[in-house]
Amino acid sequence: LLSTHDLPRIRYNATDDTLWRTMSWTKYWDKATWILPIHRPSPCSHWVMCTIDVVSHRLFLFDSFAEERPWKQDIQVRPF
Repeated sequence: LLSTHDLPRIRYNATDDTLWRTMSWTKYWDKATWILPIHRPSPCSHWVMCTIDVVSHRLFLFDSFAEERPWKQDIQVRPF
């Protein structure tokens, strides 16, 4: 599970040492599948979940509001 807790630190230029101290215990880079919670602040604040298959380079996004508020314009797809 990747935490978005450290994203503000990244945004406000935390040092690499600070980021490593707070994130290294997760060892997320060793995992084949990552789970990333994403907060969507607008137009209606809610959370979505992205499961990332690192091996196949695929994203699976679950958004309970997807039919009401499409998300496809939020993702840039780049072939590997």
